[in-house]
Amino acid sequence: TELEKEMELIINENVYNFRFGIGFVRYLDGKASVKQDGVTFGVGLETLLPNLLSKNTVTLVDCLIAANRTEKITVTQDILDKYIDDDSTDIDQVFEDVIEELKKSNASKLKTAKIIEDIKKNEELLELQRKQLMNQ
Repeated sequence: TELEKEMELIINENVYNFRFGIGFVRYLDGKASVKQDGVTFGVGLETLLPNLLSKNTVTLVDCLIAANRTEKITVTQDILDKYIDDDSTDIDQVFEDVIEELKKSNASKLKTAKIIEDIKKNEELLELQRKQLMNQ
């Protein structure tokens, strides 16, 4: 089977690859976990996705660094910070690309779909509650 094509960004004429596979998910889970009944569960995607969806640029940089860790040419936080700060960078497109990769990758697609679905349900619930409060 062919490995999934990873996302790439060209920054200062260097090509950086970003892979959202199991190593990426494992790394995120290592940074964010909860203990329940003595068992530790990783909640990396649960922590990452809401911040990405709300367009948190610090989370975007952290996510890209995590996705680039296993690649031959690694990007630094400084390079990414400058790239994000650059007015010519289409930041909306970068967010979209990362979220699309999370939706496609075997390691993250099921959990990503569930988290996005849960966020939408919560938003709909909040909107319903807001309308009910407005009608009182």
